Parts: sequence; C-alpha cells; structure tokens
Amino acid sequence: MEEFDIIIVGASFAGLAVASELKSNVLLLDRKDIGTNVTSACGTIVKFVESIRLEKSILQTFDAATLHTAKNKIHHIPLADEFCTIDYSIFCNQFFKQSDAEFRKENVSGLKEGAIITDKRKYKAKIYVDCSGWSAILASSIDKRFVDKKKLSVAIETEIPYKDNKLRFFVDEKIIENGMGWLFPAGENSRLGVGSYGKNPRLMQSLKNFVSSYGLKLNGAHGNYIPHYLRKPTIDNIFVVGDAAGNVLPLTVEGIRPAIRAGKYCGRIAQQIIEGKISLEEGSRRYSYFCLKNKKYYDYLLKAQRRMSHSPNWKLNFVTKFLSMKPIAKWALKKYEAI
Repeated sequence: MEEFDIIIVGASFAGLAVASELKSNVLLLDRKDIGTNVTSACGTIVKFVESIRLEKSILQTFDAATLHTAKNKIHHIPLADEFCTIDYSIFCNQFFKQSDAEFRKENVSGLKEGAIITDKRKYKAKIYVDCSGWSAILASSIDKRFVDKKKLSVAIETEIPYKDNKLRFFVDEKIIENGMGWLFPAGENSRLGVGSYGKNPRLMQSLKNFVSSYGLKLNGAHGNYIPHYLRKPTIDNIFVVGDAAGNVLPLTVEGIRPAIRAGKYCGRIAQQIIEGKISLEEGSRRYSYFCLKNKKYYDYLLKAQRRMSHSPNWKLNFVTKFLSMKPIAKWALKKYEAI
C-alpha cells in the first residue's frame, strides 16, 4: 500500500486549487483525465482568473449581463467587474502545472479502514481532501447522511456553434420551471443550459426546446447535481472542498470562485499541518471557520432563490429594473463578489 502526505480526490477546480498550494508528497486522483470532465458553464470574473495567473484560458469577456423574463421583457444589468467565459481544458491543465502533485487516473470508491480504495489499489495518507463533487465520495463513506439529496439543484448544458456578444440569463417558466436558463458565449461557440432548483424529470426536454428556440440542435450534453447548502467542512482527517462541501452560491449557482478560494485556503492549511506548524485539530478549526464564516449570506441567497421561483413576473421585473440602475448594480455585485 502506497503512502502519501496528502491525497486529493477530484482534479477539477477545487482539487487543483488545493494542489497548487502544496509542496509535500501529494497524490491527485480522478476517474477522468485532467481538463476533460467539464460539468460547468465555465464562467467567472476576469480579475479572479488573472489573480491565479490563468488568463490564457479566457475566451470572451462581458461588462454587463442581460436578463430575459417572461413576455419578452429584457433587462441589462451592468457588472461591477468584467465577467468571462473560459476554456475548461486550458484552465485545468495550466492550473495543474502550478502544483507539484502526482496525478493518477483511477476511480475512487471511498475510504475503508483508513485507506482510500480505488479500482486499482489502496492508498494511505496523513490528510485526505475530498474534492469529488456533489456526491462527496470520501465524506459520504464516513457519514452516510453527509449528502442530503433533497437539497440539490440540477443543471444540464450543451455547447454549440453560435456567436453572441451578450451574457444572457433567462427566468421564464416557458423555458424552465423553478430555475433559470443561460447562454454563455465562448468565442466561436456558445453554452446554452437550463438548471432547476430541485428535481425536474423534463430537464433534457427543456434544454432541447430552449436550444431549438434559437434554430439550433443539441450537440451532446453534460450536466450535474449541485448542492445549494453548505456542508460540514471536515470529518476526522478529511477536508471537504468545492461542491463536496457545498461551496456553491445559491440562486446564481456560481461555484468556481468559491471552490478555488476554499481550495487554496485548504491547501495552505494542509501544508502547515504536514510541516508541523499547526495540529490537525487546529487546521480543521481554521478551515471550518473559513468555509462557514459567510453562511448567513448563503442563507440570504437561498431565500432569494426560493422567492424568485415563486414570484410573479411583475415583481421579478420590478426588482430587476431596480438592479439595472448602475450605482445599485455595482454596489450589490461588489457585495456579492465578496462572499
């Protein structure tokens, strides 16, 4: 059985962020090659991408968002900072180059008797980091109730040849009930998707209808479940990061920035533990505080998510018109970006 200082399960945004902060004997495991298993619309803030030196992955930028509501109402909302779409493969592979971790393509089934079990072998480590997405493979193998399936959103998306110069969101029951649709331009292509804030057996049909409204056809599809609540950040010697920890903002379902922020902080904490500068208990306490300090804002966004799903169109248009005012939009989005 091979042993490492730290083993990270999941090689997407969260796992790569953790690895980028480590200088120890680190193993990174994922069932897919790095940069190949995209489940995100891959949009975030330009200056955030630049702050982690991954600006080469940027495909297109935007200084405003366009919200479409029922009855063809359109609202333009100025953004506090430029937004961008990114190339997932370039982003992930360049991010991996910032780490010293060893990557192995293996399917992890969980923890048993203190060791990680994969489809090929067993591993042991002083610290485990669970970045395995909404299913939280490691944490769930310790606590069977860790994932509450009643608190999951679900989204599905396709990428097709279509050019646009606007970042578009759609809140219209004719497109998707209890959720939203989006169109994220990304250079020569656009990413069209729909997401529901709960179970929705008609999600694929909603996506097909949405795409056909542009006179286009599906070009394959990818999707995922997304937690809209914060989970416990640590269990024993397991640190939980990204979707696995619920590091996804409700309402907007933005997960890239929260996952990378949490991942980088987790990586720094884990490195200090390995170097003997702090204890595992102290590291767990600090990381838990970091993840949960903004819980009240997550709760506010979850309340807004629930209200939006049941608000009449006139009320949604009134709120959106208010947010379209430049000073208010800039103030609100700056507050949002700080979460």
